[in-house]
Amino acid sequence: MKHRLAELDTIIFDLGEVIVDLNTRAVLEEFSRLTKTDGAGLKEVLMNTPHLFLYETGQIDDQTFASEMSREMNTSINYEDFKFGWNLMIKDIPIQRLEFINKLKETHQVLILSNTNAMHEEKFEAIMQERIGMKMMDLAHIAYYSHHIGYRKPNHDIYEFVLAKNSLNPEKTIFLDDREDNILAAKEVGIRTQQVMHPDQIFEILSYD
Repeated sequence: MKHRLAELDTIIFDLGEVIVDLNTRAVLEEFSRLTKTDGAGLKEVLMNTPHLFLYETGQIDDQTFASEMSREMNTSINYEDFKFGWNLMIKDIPIQRLEFINKLKETHQVLILSNTNAMHEEKFEAIMQERIGMKMMDLAHIAYYSHHIGYRKPNHDIYEFVLAKNSLNPEKTIFLDDREDNILAAKEVGIRTQQVMHPDQIFEILSYD
C-alpha cells in the first residue's frame, strides 16, 4: 500500500529489516559452532530470553548480557567471541535507503524507533561511518533506541512516549516496521502504519505522487 507523503508530517522508521539488513542465520551458525550444538533451540534462547529484554531496555550492561546468555546456552563463551557472534546480526545498510531518508528529511520530520542494544548500535554506527561518514543518530531528526530510553516495542508506552515527546499528530504520522506485533501496537495508539515485508519496500510505500 502506498502512502502519499503530502498527507504526512512525520515518518518513523524501525531499523532492522527496514533500514538495516539483518542476518539471523549467521548468528545462529556462529553460536552453534561456539556451543558445539546443532543450533535447533538456539534461536529461542537468543531471541526470546528475559535477558534480551533487560539488555534492550538498558537495565544490564554488555558484559552481564554476554555472561547471562552464555549461561543460558550451557557453555562458557568469552566476551569478545560472544560480541563477534552477536554482531553478525548486523549485515549491511544499503546506501540507497540512507539517501532516500536524507531526501525525506528535507520535507518531513524523520524519526527512528528501534529495539536495539549497545553492541548492535556500535556495529551499525561503524557501518554508517564507512558508508556515508555520519552516525545513524544523525540520519534522522531524532533516533530513539530502546536501550537509551528504557521502553521497548511492542509495548504501548514506547509509542506514547514518542508521540508526546514530539507533540505528534498520530493521523499525520506513519510508522514503518517489519514485525506485525509492533505494527499492531502502534495502530492501537492511533498511528498510521505499514508493515515492511521485503527489502527496499520503503521506496514503494512512501510516494511523492
